[in-house]
Amino acid sequence: MKTLILGFLIAVIAIVFSGCSTSEEIAKEGQTQIFRSGSRSVHADMQADTYVIRKGDQIQIAIWGYSEFNTTANVKEVGTISVPLIGDVPAAGSTKQQFEEELRKRLSEYIQGEIKLTVTIVSVVVQKVTVIGAVTRQENYPLPADATLLEIVSTAGGVTPDSDLRHVRIIRGGMDKQPIEVDLTSFIENGDVTSIPIIHPGDTVFIPKRENVIRELSDFVRDAIFIFGFFRVFN
Repeated sequence: MKTLILGFLIAVIAIVFSGCSTSEEIAKEGQTQIFRSGSRSVHADMQADTYVIRKGDQIQIAIWGYSEFNTTANVKEVGTISVPLIGDVPAAGSTKQQFEEELRKRLSEYIQGEIKLTVTIVSVVVQKVTVIGAVTRQENYPLPADATLLEIVSTAGGVTPDSDLRHVRIIRGGMDKQPIEVDLTSFIENGDVTSIPIIHPGDTVFIPKRENVIRELSDFVRDAIFIFGFFRVFN
């Protein structure tokens, strides 16, 4: 049994440290951004057709041969962007490609024939994830894309020895929403690391304290806590 547990612990270490190595913290203008494995900078991805437009993003619209429609504007809090002569066009939540299709549809009421347009994301609002509670560094961390809970914990410097990993809470959609409770120790004990919930930009992660947590948890989970503690060495 001990051999099995030891083997699994080694596997957990490999998975966890793999997550660390694939999540780079890049300092820029005094802030830390989280980048996923194989991903590019959000500033490189924002011109992709699959980029999802957010509130506050600044967008430049250019219509070939019809400069009266050209504009550079920010996506409003209500999720629309104002286009001359057309009015407000839904933007937030749409991909860049979907927004272009909607824009062509609106322009077809004014322009006959082929509509050539260019949509450029000039600047983006990078959303954040808030990490509070029993972690080494409570902070608001810029999060341009989804990340795993383990990556978020790693970025916050790992958990503290008195953290309660059985009642990790993910607050999504505002403080008035019911939080998502995660038993992180259960995922680790069962070796089901890939099923741990994903953290989205705008989420808040809360890891509560628990008195005598080391004495109450099993030796296996205690070892896992120490593994998480190793994150501090690599941050």
